Amino acid sequence: MGYLALYRKYRPKNFDEVVGQESIIKILKNQIKYDRVGHAYLFSGIRGTGKTSLAKVFAKAINCPNNQDGNPCNSCEVCHKLDSSGVMDIIEIDGASNRGVDEIREIREKVKYPPVVGRYKVYIIDEVHMLTKEAFNALLKTLEEPPEHIVFILATTEPQKCPTTILSRCQRFEIKPISVNLIAAQLKKISQDLKLKISDESLFFIAERGDQSMRDALSLMDQIIDLKDDQGSIEFDEMLSFLGMAGQNQINQLLESIFQKDPGTTIFKLRELKDSGRESALIMDQIIRTLRDMLIVKTTGQLKERILKLNPATISAYEDLVTSISLLELTNATDFLIQEKNKMKYSSLQDVILEIACIRLAMAHDQSGVLPVESLRKPSRTDELLNPAPKAMPKQESPAVLDKEIVNSSVFMPEKKVNSAHKEAEETEEVGQAEAAQAPEQVPKQMPESKKSPDTDKIFARLCQQIGPAQCMFLKKAHPEFDGKVFSIAFSEEDQSYVSFIDTPQHREEFENILREETGQDIKVNVSVEKENFSELDLMEKTKRIVNDPSIEISHQ
Repeated sequence: MGYLALYRKYRPKNFDEVVGQESIIKILKNQIKYDRVGHAYLFSGIRGTGKTSLAKVFAKAINCPNNQDGNPCNSCEVCHKLDSSGVMDIIEIDGASNRGVDEIREIREKVKYPPVVGRYKVYIIDEVHMLTKEAFNALLKTLEEPPEHIVFILATTEPQKCPTTILSRCQRFEIKPISVNLIAAQLKKISQDLKLKISDESLFFIAERGDQSMRDALSLMDQIIDLKDDQGSIEFDEMLSFLGMAGQNQINQLLESIFQKDPGTTIFKLRELKDSGRESALIMDQIIRTLRDMLIVKTTGQLKERILKLNPATISAYEDLVTSISLLELTNATDFLIQEKNKMKYSSLQDVILEIACIRLAMAHDQSGVLPVESLRKPSRTDELLNPAPKAMPKQESPAVLDKEIVNSSVFMPEKKVNSAHKEAEETEEVGQAEAAQAPEQVPKQMPESKKSPDTDKIFARLCQQIGPAQCMFLKKAHPEFDGKVFSIAFSEEDQSYVSFIDTPQHREEFENILREETGQDIKVNVSVEKENFSELDLMEKTKRIVNDPSIEISHQ
């Protein structure tokens, strides 16, 4: 027999060999032990987590006369026959290539025939969401009331594309993504079986690249195996070079030089990575992922291990990095690099884009504490209250300081002239003073009653400080309103996913205590989604929503 890919060679032969699906395995084994086998099952989840493997093991186990604790024995005559290609008691169908109504009608005709060697005839339909609407309709009746000897097992990566009439007729099992630790442990067993000498660091790296998919990790390891030398050893640096990626320590050192405001070292380290064959797009991806992991380490406390599921040494390195970096710096740097990453998709100058992006980040923190990265987004009123801007510098500054300020302010806004804003402000002020001098004395018009009290922003800023930095990022997306009786926190429809993080009993109690301190009254808090009617907006606001770019000024002509 020819060479078998690792994911086929090490496909689970019983439930105990399936990785990371303990609760589902317990249910399936108990159904077999207590003779409660259903007629239709749906296994859903991301690719490479064991949907088809579970289906095959289950199909064999319900037919094995000597099953042991719900597992097939894999040694009896029935198990051997089911493993052979001549017996058609377990039928696998690819839903992508057999998606028409004619193929499903053929299944309906064949289900009347009893199994040959076992108790059940099992149909495994992979990628079932690819069936046409007519094919699903043809399957409905058979799926709901099949003959007693028929079991359907449907597998899909996109269950939302299956009709609810199909979903409601199946026992549904959501196959979970597999953690990095479990994948690394399985890779270690396989490497020992193959007599490979490979470090735990390499195994964790392969597991992380697998992106919670056992099959993806095994496919990657299938390639890396051939890097071994005569003694069966695989070097970590050689593996990284083959993949075109940097080691995590190298990425950490690069970020350290960026946040230490050292553009020279930053470029030197980037050049080292490029000279060793690393790809710019992959380096950018690794930097963004690392910043994301650092954000989680900084904001989630003791939950970081359960969220990240990374090597403990990697998490420890992140903890050392984030001690001297603020949450604002991390979020701004991440937002900026994601924007730069989008530019790389359509450019042949990926090296240049990466280098300039890293230089900008390294130069974004000068000694005055100014963060030009902030200019990437329009600051909210809450930002101004939580992070007040430093006082304006006196006009009698030396030319050197002014030049430095101009360089810093133009790093992220090359298209804007620094002095134009000051000039426009002065002209506007002069015109306003002239009009005020010429205007006759008038009785001031009564302003319409506003829903927002003068203290609304101040109270909202206190709410943001109270719930901590992680939830504060979500809360700042909301629009506060206070009518003296109810304090409303309204999210737009596009930000409605943040409501669940804010609208909790604990946060409500904290908010009401702050309102009681500020107003001396018991004020209720209302968290809601603000459904905006676009047709009711004025022309200026409609134009702003369509353009959706705060850097572009919209004005009446």
